[in-house]
Amino acid sequence: MRWIFLLACLVWCAPVRSVEQVEVAVEGLDERLERNVRALLTIVQTESVNDPHRIRIAHERAPDEIRKALEPFGFYRPKIDASLTRDGARWRGLYRIDPGDPIKLDEVDIRLAGEGIGLPEFKRLISAFPLKRGDVLEHTRYEKGKETFSEVAAEFGFFDARFTRAEILVYLADYRSEIHLHFDTGKRYRFGAISFSETPLKPGLLERFVNFSPDEPFRAATLVTLQKNLLDSSYFSKADVLSHPEQNDAEGVPVSVDLTMQPKTRYQAGAGYGTDTGPRVTLGYRNRYLNRHGHSVYANLRLSLIQTELDALYAIPLKRPEKDQLGFGARIGTQNTLAGTADIARIGVVRSTGRWGLREVLSLDLQRERFNVGEGPQTAVLLIPGVAYTWLESDDVLNPDRGARIDLIGNGAWQDLLSDVSFFKLRLNAKGIYSLGERNRLIARAQVGYIATDEFGKLPLTQRFYAGGDKSVRGYRLNEISARNADGDRIGGRYLTFGSFEYERTLFGSWGVAAFYDIGRAANDFDEPFSHGVGLGARWRSPIGPVRLDFAVPLSSSKDSFQVHLILGPDL
Repeated sequence: MRWIFLLACLVWCAPVRSVEQVEVAVEGLDERLERNVRALLTIVQTESVNDPHRIRIAHERAPDEIRKALEPFGFYRPKIDASLTRDGARWRGLYRIDPGDPIKLDEVDIRLAGEGIGLPEFKRLISAFPLKRGDVLEHTRYEKGKETFSEVAAEFGFFDARFTRAEILVYLADYRSEIHLHFDTGKRYRFGAISFSETPLKPGLLERFVNFSPDEPFRAATLVTLQKNLLDSSYFSKADVLSHPEQNDAEGVPVSVDLTMQPKTRYQAGAGYGTDTGPRVTLGYRNRYLNRHGHSVYANLRLSLIQTELDALYAIPLKRPEKDQLGFGARIGTQNTLAGTADIARIGVVRSTGRWGLREVLSLDLQRERFNVGEGPQTAVLLIPGVAYTWLESDDVLNPDRGARIDLIGNGAWQDLLSDVSFFKLRLNAKGIYSLGERNRLIARAQVGYIATDEFGKLPLTQRFYAGGDKSVRGYRLNEISARNADGDRIGGRYLTFGSFEYERTLFGSWGVAAFYDIGRAANDFDEPFSHGVGLGARWRSPIGPVRLDFAVPLSSSKDSFQVHLILGPDL
């Protein structure tokens, strides 16, 4: 106990050194230069210490540190007036700096050697180098320009590329500088054999994804495209595509692909409510790879008070599995809307592919439809060839801030070819999303359509134009907007015109609000009036895509005074 008492006394009686406070002031520099000076000044790091000796040493270092901080910006002759004063435990370091004139480049010497000397990308690097003769010598711009040579070399397979000379020369006596950058690309490597990890799919199917041939000049972007194609196919949840230049041999650079399969089967179930449909239920089944050839099966059942639909598709991958697909489908369903009733049965074949930067879908359907639009029950059998092209550009698949989509869809039938009526139908859909800052979006939609036929009265309900509903003029029920006959029946229209403008604002997190105005008509004459709707909505950017709840009021005559629309799915 005595030793503990003595130790406590020593600690209690030991002198306590006061904490020295240091204030650092830098004058004469713009914000960019001052920020870099402060980052390198040791005395800035000693603003609260208990050792005056450290403060004095840091002050003595300051002029050299200031010169070092200014050199990357081209200032090699600064004038520095440094002072350090003390008032008790408070210190003040004052550094008045005149950076002087920046040093300029008298020569920029950039040279290429090796197999890449004729590659346009390397030639562009020389002409686009960020420093030219007469420019101020800025080290960050030099380093950025230098890095691009290595980046391009790696992108195009020049794995042995190196700088044979890379230096900055500064002549203080003449106050001028030079850059010498000599780059030897070496040889260009080529693609070699490609190998895939073990999967349930046939190797021949995997090889159809490969977008390069052996001995083709190497390019990293080619492998990025291969990875994208594999992931776009829906077979794989992960695809690691790696090149191995260190294993290069006479056959080229080997490429390995490590694949992780998506779950083979997927079941979906959903429920919702909308004024258009009432309660609705959706059930789905998907088998992504039914066999080793990559065939797949899709089936969906949609149930609501006004519509029941069951459809299935058997899909076969073609030459380019990520783009080309042949499908055999069937659909049965019923409709009971304000426009009338319909019982539909359809079988068909569809081929989809990528062409000209568009998504192309060619189809041929045999459809039998029993319908009644107020003029008595009818039955129509149609053999309908169709074509559709889609252009899509978006910065995000589920919740884009900027993007656009255009769909051009055409189909028809010929009475002399297994059809009860001849017609041609063309529809153009367009939608654009434009971001105004971080919280605001403008969304515009438009649709136009035309039907050419001499026997409109024989045309099935599903082939006529109607408007109204959550995907059309909001504030009206599904198919409420239509041309009418003498008895007031909604018989649909030959012409479709629709437009919508919406302003959306994010309030907090993933929640927001929207205001919108819609206008449209489905008419047989151009002088028929338009229907208008306005409303407000709530928006939620959910993890699985946007959810939109709209409260809409019709501005033209309508059966109801308002409509509530619940819409789920991608914006584009």
